[in-house]
Amino acid sequence: MHQQLSLFDSPRTIPPRDPNATATDRPRLTGQNARLLAMLEQGPTTNREMMLAGLLKYTSRISDLRAAGYRIVCEPQGGGLSLYRLY
Repeated sequence: MHQQLSLFDSPRTIPPRDPNATATDRPRLTGQNARLLAMLEQGPTTNREMMLAGLLKYTSRISDLRAAGYRIVCEPQGGGLSLYRLY
């Protein structure tokens, strides 16, 4: 499991993989990647929790994290709900 950041650590920069992301979108998407990583480091997170946190395209953010080397596993829970774990 990855080490949790303290209040004094700077967040990791994980840029979006999408080559079509505009220069104005890149900072926002990079921030979403950091937010999602922080959520996953706290423990398993559902797709519903991600959407409530404002990560509407969470699958793209998960792809970005996977491309950066993070191992994220999806466990379907039924009824459209999925649980994501960081290993």
